[in-house]
Amino acid sequence: MNDTAMKGMEAALRSYYRKLDELQVKKRALEAVEKNAEDIRRILLDVNQLIPSKGTVSSYRPVTGGGSGLVCDPTAQAYAEFTRSMEKSQRELVILLEKKIRLKMEIMHLESSIEGIGFALNLLDPVERMICEQYYGLKRKSNLQIGLALNMDEKTIRYRRKNINQKLSDYLKVKHLVKSG
Repeated sequence: MNDTAMKGMEAALRSYYRKLDELQVKKRALEAVEKNAEDIRRILLDVNQLIPSKGTVSSYRPVTGGGSGLVCDPTAQAYAEFTRSMEKSQRELVILLEKKIRLKMEIMHLESSIEGIGFALNLLDPVERMICEQYYGLKRKSNLQIGLALNMDEKTIRYRRKNINQKLSDYLKVKHLVKSG
C-alpha cells in the first residue's frame, strides 16, 4: 500500500469518526427537540379543555374606546393575551417540527455516509477496532498511548495500524467494485 493510499484511508477513518460523533450529537438534539415538541403538544391539549364555550367567547370580544383600539375590559384583555400565547405556542411547535424533520434528514444522510466504513470496521478484530477508535477517533491518542493501554509496544501498534489500513482498503475496494459492476 503506497503512502497516498494510506493517507487517503487515514483521512477516511478520521472523517468516519468525526461523522460518527456528529451523528451522536444530532441524535441527542433530535431527542431534545422531540421532547420539547411533545411538551408543547401536551400543553396545547390541556389548554383545549380550558377554552371557554362559544357563548362565553362572545362576551370576551374586545371593546374599543374611541379610536384608540385598546381593549378596556380586563376579561377581554386576559382572553386576548391567552389567545396570543396559544398562537405563539403553536408557532413554536411548527418551528420545532420543522427542526425535527431537518435533523432526521441530516441523521439519515450521516448514517448513509458512514455505513460502508462502519461495516468494514465491524469485520475487524475487537483489538483492531479499538486501535482504530483510539488513533483515528476523537481521542487521537499516539501509538505509545495506545500501546500502553493495550499492553503492546509502539512498533506493534504502528505495524498493526498499517495492516488495519490495508485490510480496510481491501474491504472498501471490493465494495467499490461491487457498486460499479
